[in-house]
Amino acid sequence: MSDNDDRAEDKQGTPPLPAFPGAPAQPDAPDAPDAPDAKQVPPAPETPKAPDVPQAPSAPVAPPHAPSAPPQAPSAPQAPQQPPYAGGQYVPPSAQPQAPGAPQYGTPQNGAPQNGAPQNGAPQYGAPQYGAQPTAGYAAPKGPKRKLGTGALIGIIGGAILVVVILVVGVVFGISRIGGMAGGGGGGGGEEPKAQASSPSDAVTDYLTAIADGDAKTALGYLSSPPSDSTLLTDEALAASAELGPITEIDVPETKGESGSADVTATYLLNGEPITTTFSTSDYDDDGKWEISGGTGSIYTEPFDGLGLTINGQEVDAESVEVFPGTYELATSLKNFTLSGPTTVTITEPYESADTSQIKPALTEEALQQFRGLVRAAVDACIASTTLAAGCGIDLPATISDGTQLADGTITRSLSADANATLDSLEATPSYDNPTLVEGEYIGSPSVEADCTKDGATGRCSIYFAPALGTPSVDMASDNPVVNWD
Repeated sequence: MSDNDDRAEDKQGTPPLPAFPGAPAQPDAPDAPDAPDAKQVPPAPETPKAPDVPQAPSAPVAPPHAPSAPPQAPSAPQAPQQPPYAGGQYVPPSAQPQAPGAPQYGTPQNGAPQNGAPQNGAPQYGAPQYGAQPTAGYAAPKGPKRKLGTGALIGIIGGAILVVVILVVGVVFGISRIGGMAGGGGGGGGEEPKAQASSPSDAVTDYLTAIADGDAKTALGYLSSPPSDSTLLTDEALAASAELGPITEIDVPETKGESGSADVTATYLLNGEPITTTFSTSDYDDDGKWEISGGTGSIYTEPFDGLGLTINGQEVDAESVEVFPGTYELATSLKNFTLSGPTTVTITEPYESADTSQIKPALTEEALQQFRGLVRAAVDACIASTTLAAGCGIDLPATISDGTQLADGTITRSLSADANATLDSLEATPSYDNPTLVEGEYIGSPSVEADCTKDGATGRCSIYFAPALGTPSVDMASDNPVVNWD
């Protein structure tokens, strides 16, 4: 068989293959090789020289064309290492033996590299062959991409969220730090900012000056422990106090503190009256800032519970309230009531409690007349009753203590001139426990006559020691007041 026969297509249409790896460059794309003649058995090849190791290609070129002249086979090829033979004879994938001297495709020759060796007698495009340059863009195939698992996705999302949270916290923290520095550090828990006083005398002087100026916030800043109740520790309360009795001519001698504390004596005028008082100051933490211990007084308000008490125009709903040194006026917001006695009190020194014992709730003149009219109407109705049960505390039993029986419906009652005079000028006194409940005074007993029977005799009887009128009481804070009798 000639060389041309090696390059001719076989009957199966398989393209020819080069007879030796050193085929010239620029060949056409190789086709599958012809199957050798099955009847031709190749002789044992001689031991060839080791073929040169092919150099790495410098640049890809076009697919090879069919060679114009086949190279000569090596004179003494070494017996190639055969893969396992079927039945002692190597059978290629086409089930036909290869021609002698031709490389066994799919099986590397002795001493030749295995890169790009074609499988099943056909070259693989993109993989270099002996004597052929690799095509451009050759790369090892990559395996299919695997999708991320649920755990990996959760981890990635969680990590992203954590990064965002850290960034947000950092930004908020930075803004808060900037805001704190811009605002001078701010205050904690709504506490009043501490004022600065470098000596005991300065603390007292500045405290009294702030009160005289109506600046409650500044005044509280000089107190070591401001009161929890600040109802009347306000600019409005101080303004009203200044109208009632202003603080003027404040004089505080220089006082040096020792061992972190000092008592400071101050004088001033309160509504023109000279006041001398002593304040306790301290600087126990030795920071050079002196503060006043106490500094405020109190007003006891429990006796006025339910009356709508106001102090310097502000409503108060507590048993006791803290106030600055100054003048305070007590009043009630209920239309039927007023306060009698010395309703204006003063606080001149720390821890002082104002004397309110002489202040009494009372009905207004109009409300007093209303109260008297209600009681008079109730008494007149009871006196006019002819029944045993008349009300107003003057009910009669059917049988009196000596056994005399009284006929119901025959009762007559009358009031004395003194009792009528008492009704006309009835005094009204608010109850101590419930000041809106106003009580009247004692009125007296009526004269009583009735038809009676005793020991079988019947006649008209006069009842001595008849029940007296009870004590009238009226809730004058009610929209519909009624008289009750005790």
